[in-house]
Amino acid sequence: MFKVAIDGPAGAGKSTISKIVAEKLGYQYIDTGAMYRAVTYKALKLGLDLEDEKSYDFLNDTILEVDGTKIYIDRVDVSTEIRSVEVTTNVSTPSKIGVVRTWLVDYQRKISESKNVVMDGRDIGTVVLPNADLKIYLDATPECRAKRRMIERLEKGVDISFEETLEEIKVRDHKDSTRAISPLKQADDAVYVDSSDMTIDEVVNKIISLVNERGSVKMSNVKFFEGQEVKGIINNVTKDAVYIELEGENKAVIYTNDLADYVEGQKLRDYYYEGADFKALVKQVTKDKKSNNPLYILSTKLYSAKDDIKVFEELKENDQVIEAEVVNVTRAGADLKYKEYNNIKIFLPAKNIDLSEEALYSLRKQTIEVLITFVDVEKFRVTVSHTAVMNRKARIAKAEAKAAKDAAYAKLSVGETVKGEVVSVLDFGAIVDLGEGVTGLLHRNELDHKLVRNVNDYVKVGDTVKVQIIKKEDGKLSLSKKALIDHPWDVLKEQYHVGDVFDGLVTKVIPAGLIIKLTDEYSGLMPRSEYAWLINERLDNNVKEGETITVKVMEIDSAKKRVSLSHRATLANPWGDVKARRGDVITVEIASVEEKGAKVKFQEVEGFLPVNEVTAQKRISRVDEVFPVGEKVEVSVTDCDTLRGKLVVSAKLLETKKERDEFDRYYAQQEKELPTNTIADILGDALKDKLN
Repeated sequence: MFKVAIDGPAGAGKSTISKIVAEKLGYQYIDTGAMYRAVTYKALKLGLDLEDEKSYDFLNDTILEVDGTKIYIDRVDVSTEIRSVEVTTNVSTPSKIGVVRTWLVDYQRKISESKNVVMDGRDIGTVVLPNADLKIYLDATPECRAKRRMIERLEKGVDISFEETLEEIKVRDHKDSTRAISPLKQADDAVYVDSSDMTIDEVVNKIISLVNERGSVKMSNVKFFEGQEVKGIINNVTKDAVYIELEGENKAVIYTNDLADYVEGQKLRDYYYEGADFKALVKQVTKDKKSNNPLYILSTKLYSAKDDIKVFEELKENDQVIEAEVVNVTRAGADLKYKEYNNIKIFLPAKNIDLSEEALYSLRKQTIEVLITFVDVEKFRVTVSHTAVMNRKARIAKAEAKAAKDAAYAKLSVGETVKGEVVSVLDFGAIVDLGEGVTGLLHRNELDHKLVRNVNDYVKVGDTVKVQIIKKEDGKLSLSKKALIDHPWDVLKEQYHVGDVFDGLVTKVIPAGLIIKLTDEYSGLMPRSEYAWLINERLDNNVKEGETITVKVMEIDSAKKRVSLSHRATLANPWGDVKARRGDVITVEIASVEEKGAKVKFQEVEGFLPVNEVTAQKRISRVDEVFPVGEKVEVSVTDCDTLRGKLVVSAKLLETKKERDEFDRYYAQQEKELPTNTIADILGDALKDKLN
């Protein structure tokens, strides 16, 4: 039975790769990690102390079953439950308990005895299947493994952050590699595979290729492994190869291209002969076509390569960028050469360089910068990446740009005036670049003091604008253009003052009065009552939109941003000096005669004398029957309303008053001149005399 043992840290992709390899080969897949998870799950469910070995007595009564990718404990499918965070965090503890490992290792070995298996875990090649036909140590960077684990959980509906997953991976690695019993480590004869920059198919194909190489050779008969030094005796020398017999009747061969001191055209028989001792390193293990036994391909070039490969391990460890020459290009990628290390094959996969095949061909005999991503110590091969260098440079540039941006941002302060370039125009404002990567938002409300409906009417991409920083918070800037512009109200106050008289444009006639333009932003209101001094003089039909009218500034209210105007204040008020009250006697001049009376002139205003208020002495139909035009007449005021320009007088009232005054004077004189004793007066006087 052929056994494939795949070890490696958590999240390296062991389960995924192992399942696919097993499926493609038709082997039984055995997930040993799931077994430990199942035991951990049951222990947690029972509420046991995971550190106490005695707690695991329950294993004596536990039934564990594996059916493909399903795992059952006590006949219950726990395939999903064993992947919980709680189990993941605690599984390393039962894994270090001796009784648990013994119980599970026995079970795992028993399964592998009767069938071809692909088994993955953390000690398969070192403990469970030490004689496995093929051992793989599958690895990847902690960040790569954390990302894979997080995606795997998301697909199952478990949402845990990358940071939490990475910390979990690091804790798990520490526990697995430091446990006392069967710690995680690479078996000496395991093939190391770093899957960080490899696709799943690439890893699977590599493992299947290794299985095919060794599959027809009974690996339990293999005594020597790649990279191992062997000694033997030359038993045959041909034109292009030297054949050696190793200890235990194992056969080996070394070809001219693997002889370090071979010069093209040399005859091998001149330097190598049968019966001579020979020492070399195993380059590859294959099979002898006749006997089907292992055949070891040797190399003496590998001695120098063995030292050289250490250089590349150190370069990878230091994460150092190197300059390598492009020597050959294929569709798969490019072969590179680094300095004098000709024995090391350096390969740049096409996926690791952001260039087309044609562009890659143009780089032949040129040097490019690369980072070492994988060092295959056994096969003296190195995989590099140009993309990784570009990504690193991009990260460095990004970090430097961020540092410059942070420094530039720190220097800015609220209230400072700066200049910038508009780099984007949005519905709600514009993004302004202030330099060094610092940008700010110029909101449309900060473009102008008046309402801005379309940002494009004010700024366009590429415009240089002068703005003021009005807010600085959490790395963001709020900018204002209007903060640097005088407020239209302030402009208005400089242009207009209380008492100013000007000809204003009527922009609208409303029920309340007239709207008169002051500036582009503000208008003033002239109330209807401010059109004329007289109430009966109305602006209706007298003033229309688009006409001008002389007005005076009566009030400027800064709180309400309102200006009150007046037209009548620009006009003389003839009624302002009129001081006449009802009953007052005034002198008027007959100005003109009408059917119902006459217009009379008093001071600078006109009044009215009704025809029936001219005289009581006779009936007249016209005023000029008594008072001709131009005659000055004393009259009595019967009504005076200066707001309405109304003055009504009466000559008849004054005439009647004069007659009454004359009558009163006559009787007063009569009282003085004539006795006025009545009978009562006589009787009263007689009574006084009698009493006396």
